Amino acid sequence: MINHFRDVTLLPISGNYLVIACDSSAAIGLKKYDQVSVSPAITAACCLRVPLLELFCLGAQPICIIDLIGNEYEDTGKQMLAGIRSEMRKAAIEVPLNGSTEENMMTVMSSIGITVIGELPMKVQLPAAEVGNRLFQVGIPLVGEDVSVNLDQLPSYELIKNLQKESGVTDLLPVGSKGIGFEASLMAKRSSLEPIFYQPNSPELLKSAGPATVVLAAVKEDLAAELAKKYPMMKEIGRFTS
Repeated sequence: MINHFRDVTLLPISGNYLVIACDSSAAIGLKKYDQVSVSPAITAACCLRVPLLELFCLGAQPICIIDLIGNEYEDTGKQMLAGIRSEMRKAAIEVPLNGSTEENMMTVMSSIGITVIGELPMKVQLPAAEVGNRLFQVGIPLVGEDVSVNLDQLPSYELIKNLQKESGVTDLLPVGSKGIGFEASLMAKRSSLEPIFYQPNSPELLKSAGPATVVLAAVKEDLAAELAKKYPMMKEIGRFTS
């Protein structure tokens, strides 16, 4: 029986979940018809970032990465693979990397898809926000060229792994193109709650966070102040109510 949890597929196998997450990117690179001009290495690294964070927010451990590059190996694909390997080092993971490039057709637009497969013990309870939890934002919404010039502003893998282990954090969720408001509502829905934002008219709630440049955290009310002090990059933006 295959289960879906948000954007992740959970496949029960021998007492564990096989956790599958993916992302794609197109028209971002250095080819003629790309809409955003950045290094193919950055394109691929950001594409990998999304499924990695999906897994890390659940506490899953990656075991394999698959890249599907819709461009030639020389030299777009080679640069993309360099970006993937660089991002793997940032995430402190050493897992098999497999994939393919397009060698039959000349391409005029950059394209890549990445799937990350991981493992999670079935005995682990899947995360869920609780009534009264405080809603925190880690990172700022960025998309397109703004991402490439603010790479140092992105929530680090180490930070997200540490937050996932905190007993006061009940849920973590990466934010992508649909924005903070949408993802917070998705986080609340699992527990039949509603997010109440302190600044409900803030344009930040609607802005795309591109390749998961923001991660949301649901935090127990009695530990919110302590965690905010421990992790000063966290910004409290709301709470969850029934």
